[in-house]
Amino acid sequence: MLSLPTQNPWWLKAEAIESDSKIVEFLENPVKWEPRIKFVFNMEADSVYTLRGPRQVGKTTLLKLLIRDLLRRDVDPRKIFYWACDLIEGPKGLVNIVEDFLELNRFNEERRYIFLDEISAVKDWQRGIKHLHDTGRLHNTTLILTGSHSLDIRRAAERLPGRRGQSTGPVDKVLLPMKFAEYVEARDKELERLIDDLDLRRADKRIALIEEMTKGEIPRTLDELSLYSDRLYAHFNDYLITGGVPRSINDYARYGEIRQETYSTYVQVTIGDILRWDKREIYIAQLLKRVIDTLSSQVSWRSLRKGTDIGHETTVSDYIDVLKSSFILCPLYVLDRSRRGPNYSKEKKIHFRDPFIFHALNGWVNQTPSYPETLNFLSGEGKTRLVESVVCDHLIRLAYNIYPTDEFEPTMNLMYWKSKKSEVDFVIKTNAEYIPFEVKYSSSFTRGEINGIYSLTNGYRDTNGIVITRDLMSKEKGVISIPAHIFLTLI
Repeated sequence: MLSLPTQNPWWLKAEAIESDSKIVEFLENPVKWEPRIKFVFNMEADSVYTLRGPRQVGKTTLLKLLIRDLLRRDVDPRKIFYWACDLIEGPKGLVNIVEDFLELNRFNEERRYIFLDEISAVKDWQRGIKHLHDTGRLHNTTLILTGSHSLDIRRAAERLPGRRGQSTGPVDKVLLPMKFAEYVEARDKELERLIDDLDLRRADKRIALIEEMTKGEIPRTLDELSLYSDRLYAHFNDYLITGGVPRSINDYARYGEIRQETYSTYVQVTIGDILRWDKREIYIAQLLKRVIDTLSSQVSWRSLRKGTDIGHETTVSDYIDVLKSSFILCPLYVLDRSRRGPNYSKEKKIHFRDPFIFHALNGWVNQTPSYPETLNFLSGEGKTRLVESVVCDHLIRLAYNIYPTDEFEPTMNLMYWKSKKSEVDFVIKTNAEYIPFEVKYSSSFTRGEINGIYSLTNGYRDTNGIVITRDLMSKEKGVISIPAHIFLTLI
C-alpha cells in the first residue's frame, strides 16, 4: 500500500494551491476562463461525479480552481485530495491510494473532497470506486473523476448503478470548449456585463428566448444585442480561428496567431488517446480527410470509405463512433418522423465540434502548417461550412439544456431533415413538435432556399423556423432570421 506523507507535507498547506502550475498558468493567461459548469457541482453532497471532455480543454485546471475555491472557504486542506491517475495500475492501486488519504481523516467526520484526474487511464477503475462505495468509505465524501474519452467514462460509470450518491441533476458532466457566449465573456468585459444584465447565463432564460422566436417574435433581448453587432461579429470571426480551446485562445491573444506547437500538442495527445483503443493512425488520418472533404454534405459509410485503405463500412462506423466519443466529430442522422427519431440506415451529415479542433486536424491530415491553413480555409467557401459545424455544436448544447439528463445522446435529440424536394440543416426534437434551423450564412436568401422549413412545419401552426444568417435579422411569416453571432450568444 502506498503511504502518503503525514508530517505537515506541502500539499496540506492552503497557500500551496497558488503556486500550482495550473493555477499559475491560469493567472498568467491574458484570457481567463472559469467555465459555467464550475458552478453546477454540489460540493456538499455525497456524489460521484464524472467530468468528461476533449483533451486540452482545461479539465485539470477546473479541478484546481474548484480546490482553490474550497480552500478560500476555509475548508481544512487535509480534507482535500487530488491525484493524477496516469500511473495507477488497476482498481487495487486506485483503492490503496484513496484509502491512504481516507486513513488520514479517520477520526474526523468533516466532509472530504476527492479529485481523481484522468481516471480513464486506470483499467477497470469502476471496480475500485464500487469497492470504496460498498465498504462505506465514500460516506460524507464528494468525488469528482475526469477523463478524456466519453465512451470509456460513460460505459464505466454505467457499471455503478445505485452508487452515484445524492444529486438533484445529472452527475455525468461534460466540459466542452468554450461556446461562443463564454468566449465573448472571456474576451470582452463590457459584453460580459451585458450578458449578465440580460440574464443570459441562465439556461431557462436562453431557452425561453428561443421558444419566443419559434412563436414568430423577435425578443427585445435581440434588439439590445444588435447594438453591439459589430463587436460580436468581430469576436465571431476570431472564434472561427481559435475555437473555444483555452490554449489556442491565449496564443491568439498574446501573439496574434496560434503557434504550431499548440496545434501539434492537441494532435499528439488526442491521436495518442485514440491509439490506446487499438485504432490505426493511418485509418484515422484517411477518414478525417474524407470527413473534411465532405463537411456538411450527406454521406454514407460506404462513400466515406472511398479513397481510403479501410476494408469495410462497419470499420468506418466504428472509427466515427470513437471520434465522436473523443469529442471531435458529431454525426447527424436524418429525422424519421414516423419513428420520431433518427434513421440510422440513411445518409449522415458529419460536423466537427470545435473550430480549433477542426483546424488542428485539418493541418495534420493535409500535412500543412496549421495557422496559414486556418486562414486559407476561412478565406473561401470553407468558412460557411465551418459556421454550420459551430451551429451544430451549439444546438447540441441547446438540446441538452432543454432535456438535461445523464443519458443524453446528441444524435437522438438533434437531426437533419430531408424530403424529396427539400431539406433542413438541423431539427431539434421536442415533446410535441420539431424546431427547424437552417444556416444561410449570407445577407439574403430566397424563399425557395428555405422551403424545407415550410415543409417541415406544415401542420405545426404555431412553430416558426429559425434561419441563421451572416448579418440579416428579419421576421416574416413562418421564419425568423438572425445573424449567427447574435444567435450563438443566446445558446
